[in-house]
Amino acid sequence: MRRIVASIDRPMPLQNFLRRTYPALPPAILRKAMDNRDVRRAGKRLGPAELIYPDDELTLYIDDRYLEGETPPEIVFVDKNLVIVNKKPGITTVEERKGVPCLQDAVQKLYPEARACHRLDFNTGGIVVFARTNAAREQLEAAFRDRTVRKFYRCLVWGQPKEGIGRFRAYLKKDAQNARVTIYDWAAPGALPIETAYAMLDSCMEYSLLEVELITGRTHQIRAHLAHLGYPICGDDRYGDRDRNKQWKVTRQQLWATRVEFSFRPGTCLGYLDNRKFSVSPEFTLNG
Repeated sequence: MRRIVASIDRPMPLQNFLRRTYPALPPAILRKAMDNRDVRRAGKRLGPAELIYPDDELTLYIDDRYLEGETPPEIVFVDKNLVIVNKKPGITTVEERKGVPCLQDAVQKLYPEARACHRLDFNTGGIVVFARTNAAREQLEAAFRDRTVRKFYRCLVWGQPKEGIGRFRAYLKKDAQNARVTIYDWAAPGALPIETAYAMLDSCMEYSLLEVELITGRTHQIRAHLAHLGYPICGDDRYGDRDRNKQWKVTRQQLWATRVEFSFRPGTCLGYLDNRKFSVSPEFTLNG
């Protein structure tokens, strides 16, 4: 959210005002903002043809990153074979909608040959690994597929887990049409087995800090599985506790991919990275 005063010398339609004021705003994001009426004046939602007058006070519910243009990705590690990036929440890993910026686009401006070897959800921040050669890509994708890369996350969840540490199995069924998943304790038709481990690192009366290891890697697995166990991720409205998120004014999902641990056979193109660990610090906030 951003509050601004219109610095213009004559009235103009809102859509034209945004194009002029924020030239880096991608067309697809502008169209979405107009369709959703994401700009308000005195609390009233404005349409694209609504006239904006000099010195109007406006509130923009558009991600600041789109308003200011793309910032360079945060590089954690790079060599001739791969690039490891700290992804910010609010961006897809690869292009999912034409014209909307993605992390891979930003990385390719620095390393044109780079290709993502796995993905993080739009609202999840943290480590993403890109390959720079075909050989490295094949080996990395196989490692993620075969689960020889260990992936660790940190998250804030509502409540206090009864078990301070645990490893849990369940079954996940994906509903692609509605972009969500359902967790079962039994092998429901069409559901795939999942496994998630966690250790509680800290806790207070309202929420707890967990480190989670993703044993399997299904869609929305951590968010849905923890919610199924009774510990929804703070800020997650899809699987979590919307009322508590609203009460605490938590508007961002508190989930971060913080560490990867590699295991590669000696003699392969990535053998020199065997037993290497790469980590980033989570950027949590409970005030939006």
